[in-house]
Amino acid sequence: MKEITEFLKIPNSRIGALIGKNGETKKRLEKELKCRITVSESGEVDYSSRDPIYQMKLKSIIKAIGRGFTCDEALVLLDDEYVFRMVGLKEYALKSEKKLIRFKSRLIGTDGKSRKIIEELTDTTVVVFGKTVSVIGKYDDVDIASEAIFMLIEGATHRKVRILLERRAREKKYVL
Repeated sequence: MKEITEFLKIPNSRIGALIGKNGETKKRLEKELKCRITVSESGEVDYSSRDPIYQMKLKSIIKAIGRGFTCDEALVLLDDEYVFRMVGLKEYALKSEKKLIRFKSRLIGTDGKSRKIIEELTDTTVVVFGKTVSVIGKYDDVDIASEAIFMLIEGATHRKVRILLERRAREKKYVL
């Protein structure tokens, strides 16, 4: 099978996280996904694999690391049940830096409390980085976390969001 090469750009501040100390993260990804990864100083990442499935997973993993997840957090995406979803906050802030800061503050909460509540009640990992908020988890869980995120962006109270999340968590227990 022919090797497929693609590229994407990650923030310069995340290059070190993708490469890792002494190149360990990059080597680990290359070994586990049977691929090749090249990272430029400007944050351009070329990645290639002979396996189209690994190529798709690699794209999500590199994006996740680029958006603030650790390598271990991103590698759960190797499991077909897990997905990565990213929401651009810039679209909602309409070029207002104050709105962007307010959205990020609402999503994170005091001492990270809002983010932790979303993570705990949806069994996901949430990262607010730059002008994005990203979620990794199982598909249905990511949907619920995304709903909570959009509610907070649209101005819902933290209490209302928590009530929704607690209700969804109870419903999930009954379904299992």
